[in-house]
Amino acid sequence: MSAPIKQPDWQKPAGSPAPVLRIQNSMTRSKEEFIPIDKKQVGWYSCGPTVYDKSHMGHARAYITFDILRRIMEDYFKYDVLYVMNITDIDDKIIREARYKYLFDSLKTKTTSLSAELLNEVQEAWQAYVNAKFKSHAPKSLEDFETFANKYQSGGIAEAAEELKYDLFVKTATRTVAAIKTARAELEKGTTSQDSAHALLDQSKDIVAAALDSKDGQTVTDPKVFRDFAAYWEEQYFVDMDALNIRRPDILTRVSEYVPEIATYIEKIVENGFAYEADGSVYFDTVGFGKHPNHNYAKLEPWSAGNTKLVQEGEGDLTGEVKGKKHPADFALWKKSKAGEPAWPSKWGEGRPGWHIECSVMASEVLGDSLDIHTGGIDLAFPHHDNELAQSEAHYNCSQWVNYFIHAGHLHIEGQKMSKSLKNFVTIQEALLQYTPAQIRLMFLLHHWDSVLDFSSGSLTEAKNIETAIHNFLANVKAVVQEQSGEQAFTGAHNYRVAEKALMNRFREKQDAIHASLCDSFNTPAAMNEIRELISIANAYYQEKAKTKELPNAEMLGKIAKYVTHMMRTFGVFTDTNAVIGHSTGALADGKSLEDSLLPYLRVLSSFRDTVRDLAQNQGDYKELLKLSDKLRDEDLVELGVVLDDREDGKALVKLVDKELLIKQRDEKRQREAAKLKEKEARLKAEAAKRAEKLAKGKVAPSEMFKTEEQRKEYSEWDQEGIPTKDAAGEPLSKSRRKKVEKEFATQGKLHAEYLASVGAPSSK
Repeated sequence: MSAPIKQPDWQKPAGSPAPVLRIQNSMTRSKEEFIPIDKKQVGWYSCGPTVYDKSHMGHARAYITFDILRRIMEDYFKYDVLYVMNITDIDDKIIREARYKYLFDSLKTKTTSLSAELLNEVQEAWQAYVNAKFKSHAPKSLEDFETFANKYQSGGIAEAAEELKYDLFVKTATRTVAAIKTARAELEKGTTSQDSAHALLDQSKDIVAAALDSKDGQTVTDPKVFRDFAAYWEEQYFVDMDALNIRRPDILTRVSEYVPEIATYIEKIVENGFAYEADGSVYFDTVGFGKHPNHNYAKLEPWSAGNTKLVQEGEGDLTGEVKGKKHPADFALWKKSKAGEPAWPSKWGEGRPGWHIECSVMASEVLGDSLDIHTGGIDLAFPHHDNELAQSEAHYNCSQWVNYFIHAGHLHIEGQKMSKSLKNFVTIQEALLQYTPAQIRLMFLLHHWDSVLDFSSGSLTEAKNIETAIHNFLANVKAVVQEQSGEQAFTGAHNYRVAEKALMNRFREKQDAIHASLCDSFNTPAAMNEIRELISIANAYYQEKAKTKELPNAEMLGKIAKYVTHMMRTFGVFTDTNAVIGHSTGALADGKSLEDSLLPYLRVLSSFRDTVRDLAQNQGDYKELLKLSDKLRDEDLVELGVVLDDREDGKALVKLVDKELLIKQRDEKRQREAAKLKEKEARLKAEAAKRAEKLAKGKVAPSEMFKTEEQRKEYSEWDQEGIPTKDAAGEPLSKSRRKKVEKEFATQGKLHAEYLASVGAPSSK
């Protein structure tokens, strides 16, 4: 009996080692393998904005960075991320700025005319301001300010070097001095209009608002003042985030909506023995916590634990000296509310949450007793994040609340740290007036997320260059794919030979390199460099095919282009127009009908045809046809987002690209050409002036040049041509001097000949 037939043994592939995701973890200051708590589920909490002013590019450093990292985790590594972000709408800065706005607006509303009383009020506010900011150097009156300002400008105030905001203080005081002087002049002329009064207030707003708050801040008791103020700036924040193509959080939490939970959370910390009540406030016991065998205080920056200045900054502008604190580093979990501050009930009396506890509670309410990832700006590491860790671990009595702490680096503007308090910031809206969201994001991608990023013209030029390279590559490939699928007859040729094999091998190498880069703590600069090289390789393949007049493999180029597109979507450089929920409808992406979308193109075609017919019927110059053709390519089609690339075979490659980008590139090209033309005109003008000067010199005949009144003081006798032979004393000229005047004579002869030629006169012999 024959043996039963069976399949041969299967050999398991040996495979090759694959890189794993490692993240630069602030908990260890090294790259650690990322291991989620629950399989592919990732709980991620990110510190959101404190909403009291416009968002600037320093804020964008954190939010764009974490959006890039989140997209890589979700869209590339395919983790199921639950992304939670808070809005801090209860904070010392918000309370202060809301009161400032309310009190200032109230004063402005009731001010109907410019008066001596208003002027005195502003001047008193100014005097209080300079006394507080400049102390012993403060000018005693408005008239003394110029002397003070000159002393400051000449470096005569030593304290100025120690206080980064000193220059800001001087500018604020200077602006108000100018406003007061203008208002004085208006009053002297008898001008008392409301516009003049409001101009005085607006120019001295910072100083007047602070003075009003100092006097009447405690009278602001309506909770709506604080709630509406924060709500307005929250809305503006999301306008900026949407403009930058930053994904909204999966869960958004607001401090004002979690106050009862915060009070309960604090009670547990007190119960566990790590917090205490003092005069209606509750403080975290940093020393007691640090002495506990299972706990460590200031895990992220242990060297900062004794920095009382940083601790106080973390406590807020409205927190003064507190009686009953056990240690200077102890921080507020619950603050007793003073007059003019919002308040909520608690077992310790009316109060409000401290800053640090807010994030611990909101993160815990959504994500539970442990977090995979916590993100924030590096300037929050101490005391905010260290205090978060301490109070959360004290609440849960655990040794590690966060597994991976990720901090984005600082952003500098042309080398200097950007800061809202220093008022040297570029708002997001200001940046978007100059650069596209894609260009800004590319600049971020070209820098390590945890290093200092310099927001400079050089960085943005590099970003614009790579944006152009990517768009050109994708537009070219798209055109090639459309051209081959639309016009080429079936040939039966597979078109996959030596060049195509080499291209595919390089493509796969680059995919591996990009994957390794992203596994290496989201190394986007390295990944972008690999993408740039991949584009260069594909372009070289296409150009070689064009040179030999062979068809490129459109499918391969399309595969590479799709991969580049996928990576740009992953990084958030490209926006995805597909439906977020459900499938895309048959309608056009912008909601227009087919007729509305096609008509602009058809009108351009019709206008072109009309002009061609007119030229043909009137036997116009063929050069006009070429001009018309160039106008169609360089102006009309640009406005529609169409590029025509002229090729050697005489057939243009048709590409559809982003219209706004194309118009911007065209306008920049026109600006460069205009600048070149201006430079050329200036050069020609200078050359003409130089030539005119030269011709003016040539007006005098060489025979007369040494016989002017001035020259007769040096010479007494001349030869037949007019060249001097004797000096003023009647002595023959020396050999060297004779040689010199002969040379000058010859030069003048040439100049004179040029002059005569320019005026159309016959040259003298």
